[in-house]
Amino acid sequence: MANKTAEKISPDAFLNEMNAINDKAKDAVIDLLNKQGDKRYIAVPDWEDECEGDDGDGSELSIFGIGLDDDDEICIAAVVDNIGYGHGPDDFPQEWTKATELYEPNYCAFYRFVANNIDKAMTKEEADELADKYWNGNGCDYGKYDWQDCFIYNGFVKVKLDGKYGFINEDGEEIISCKYEDADAFSDGVAKVKSAEGWGFVNEDGEEIVACKYEEVCRFYEGLAKVKSAEGWGFVNKDGEEIVACKYEEACSFSEGLAGVQFAEGWGFVNKDGKEIIPCKYEEVEHFCKGMARVQSKEGWGFVNKDGEEIVACKYEEADDFSDGVARVQSKEGWGFVNENGEEIISCKYKDAEAFSDGLAVVQSKEGWGFVNKEGEEIIPCKYEEAYAFSDRLAKVRSKEGYGFVNEDGEEIVACKYEEVCRFYEGLAKVKSAEGWGFVNENGEEIISCKYEDADDFWLGLALVKSAEGWGTINKDGEEIIPCKYEKVERVSIGMAKVKSKEGWGFVNENGEEIISCKYKDAIFSNGLAIVRSKKGWGFVNKDGEEIIPCKYEEAYAFESGLSLVKSKEGYGFVNNDGEEIIPCKYEDARGFLFGANTAEVKLNGEWINIDKTGKQVTEENW
Repeated sequence: MANKTAEKISPDAFLNEMNAINDKAKDAVIDLLNKQGDKRYIAVPDWEDECEGDDGDGSELSIFGIGLDDDDEICIAAVVDNIGYGHGPDDFPQEWTKATELYEPNYCAFYRFVANNIDKAMTKEEADELADKYWNGNGCDYGKYDWQDCFIYNGFVKVKLDGKYGFINEDGEEIISCKYEDADAFSDGVAKVKSAEGWGFVNEDGEEIVACKYEEVCRFYEGLAKVKSAEGWGFVNKDGEEIVACKYEEACSFSEGLAGVQFAEGWGFVNKDGKEIIPCKYEEVEHFCKGMARVQSKEGWGFVNKDGEEIVACKYEEADDFSDGVARVQSKEGWGFVNENGEEIISCKYKDAEAFSDGLAVVQSKEGWGFVNKEGEEIIPCKYEEAYAFSDRLAKVRSKEGYGFVNEDGEEIVACKYEEVCRFYEGLAKVKSAEGWGFVNENGEEIISCKYEDADDFWLGLALVKSAEGWGTINKDGEEIIPCKYEKVERVSIGMAKVKSKEGWGFVNENGEEIISCKYKDAIFSNGLAIVRSKKGWGFVNKDGEEIIPCKYEEAYAFESGLSLVKSKEGYGFVNNDGEEIIPCKYEDARGFLFGANTAEVKLNGEWINIDKTGKQVTEENW
């Protein structure tokens, strides 16, 4: 079935739920920050969210800062895309940016950041000072090192001198001398380091808490870290004690108090005392999850509990982890489900089956696709050509006549007559007939007729649509707000939308009025002004379409700290909001006044120097 797996993946369902509570999360962020009085800003250079993989490695995503301005609007610092993917300092908007200026503010992610770090609330001045130190290294003497990391992790910066690695703190003080052959960033209060003798760990005081004698070491999980010696794999604690002897051929990180280990005889599990709780007799084991672990014997896959009892007999060809009290399993006869007591609550008779969602699972019999509950009852008969997991109490299905939606009672809420149907957003779903794209509501009523060549989902009450004449937007009553006449239309944000006609780019307001005429080769709004490019060069226009800074520059960048970095034929300089060249365009290269800093880096006669907002050169001593 084409695209069936893609339709069912959990990230989509997760994002859908996030969208549903986005407004509540926004209110929660404002409420939390308002309660802090003047300390309405949070800046955390090394905040990270770790997603542990099967191999114990983590992937990280970072947000630098979130605050509440004088108008009680959420503002963001050092966030490229509001999801939080990390980038280098040159990629971030280097001053506080209103969240409403982002493409699709993810207030759920913002709330998580604020709630986790509310104890770090500070004033804007304090946040700006921290940002300046973090990104620009103000107050730190990096000059003597051959190399330094771009980021501060847990208050430390990795540095390199004469081929050896060490660490300095945020004030530039050398906490761990450059004596190691290799090192990883700090995490959970420790850092991996390598000497000539091997790998070990140092703490934040520079003490070698785990001696550098191992062939390999891994990150700490649940207070213990995997280490490898010549004899094999074992585990050490943060006191350097070898809790589990290095004798195993392979090992997994600890999960729920147990770790998988392998001898020649097979895989088993040890506890944190090094005791073998589950004998090493299995061909393969997985991490414990909710008190159960998948294991494979010669007979097949099953499940064991923490006492080593085979709750589900090892007899299945395949098995998934438990979710919502059940696990999907496959025998020679087909797919079914077992519960945590090992009972086959849904017999293995189906050609295919998917995980439960909203209390129902998609299953396939010889007759087609349908849905079963946890009692094994076929709530929706297996009669459909395709079926997809429930989301928001509706499921997409396809009959011979076309696609539609069914509810949990098996009623076809949206008749199976469309060439394509998409998820519901803001109470409406895109559907496609032979005539084109339109929208239906959750009662199956075609609210907006299928007449458009293309369409996007509703967002903030508007949807992008394309007619024969071009792109525009409609509201939920089907009224054209932005006329369908443009080659391209971007989503409405900050009260306007970027549009493109044959003549060029411009902007329209929420009422579809063209406030900045479509005559520019490019246009980007930032901090209340649009950077635009004409045939003559780059300049700035305001929201009234007035060209406040003439289009005469070879390059122009967003305003930071009241100044914009621009480039003329003579070089780089800075202009203010009135278009006055406060700092002449005479520099070979330049970096703006980042994050509200009072200094900027410029290059003159081949040398990088720092200048203030008057163009005067400054040094570290008088910053």
